[in-house]
Amino acid sequence: MAFIHTSVYVPEAGMNINVAMVFPNDRRWNAEAGDIKGVITLLHGFYGCGEDWIRLTAAGRYAYDTGYLLICPGTGNSFYHNMSYGPPWYDILTAYLPRELHKIFKIPEDREVNHIAGLSMGGYGALRIGLSNPDRYATIGAFSGALDFAALAAAGKIPEAGSFFTAILGENLALPDEANLFKIAPEAAAKSRALGQRIFITCGKQDKPLYHVHTQNQNFLNAVQNTPLDLTYREWDGGHEWQFWDRSLAEYIGFIDKNDYGVQKRRDWQSDEQGINFT
Repeated sequence: MAFIHTSVYVPEAGMNINVAMVFPNDRRWNAEAGDIKGVITLLHGFYGCGEDWIRLTAAGRYAYDTGYLLICPGTGNSFYHNMSYGPPWYDILTAYLPRELHKIFKIPEDREVNHIAGLSMGGYGALRIGLSNPDRYATIGAFSGALDFAALAAAGKIPEAGSFFTAILGENLALPDEANLFKIAPEAAAKSRALGQRIFITCGKQDKPLYHVHTQNQNFLNAVQNTPLDLTYREWDGGHEWQFWDRSLAEYIGFIDKNDYGVQKRRDWQSDEQGINFT
């Protein structure tokens, strides 16, 4: 298995983009095959970076098990927007960076093998990018997603993040409709369903302090419950933490492959010597 940390120049942005990648070239799932099984783009959270996925979860082992190539770009505290005072991160992630990665690494571009997921800020980003581009992503995963960005950006809600939100949205902190998941999801639902796109959302039951992430997720689910989106929601005990996101990633891979991979990984983490039932 190859771990690559690279810096890719994007002419339109006039900057280099840091990207961490895992290539499962020696994976167990089909060691003799010359191709990969699929591509999962993993988006990081606020105050984070792309390498967090590699350093703080078992993502590399999951790639080794299942044959997925992992792409983990670093975007700073951008909320994956074309920033008012900063780089055009949405355009970078949806157009410029995929183009450059394909040229350099021959990353597969077929929709059927491309998936996008993220945690917290990255959960919002994955849903925004995935729903806005259903012809490019077969599935979307959002783990503890900060889904109501308009509420988060409201003046005074999170004082320590105020300067970041101004850089993203501008002085008036107004979220445009094309970046509001509560607007995007209902409008994209029919096309998403027609293309067979599937969505997997997780949130910890205790993910409530300050950011009220659990409430954000419940509000989003209520907003889309009468739409044709093919959406699966899972929750279990947990907060805004890496243990929860690690399990969410394993469960998401099982969701992609329509198998019990997440259950298998829980077996790895626990002993059944005491007669634990994993069903």
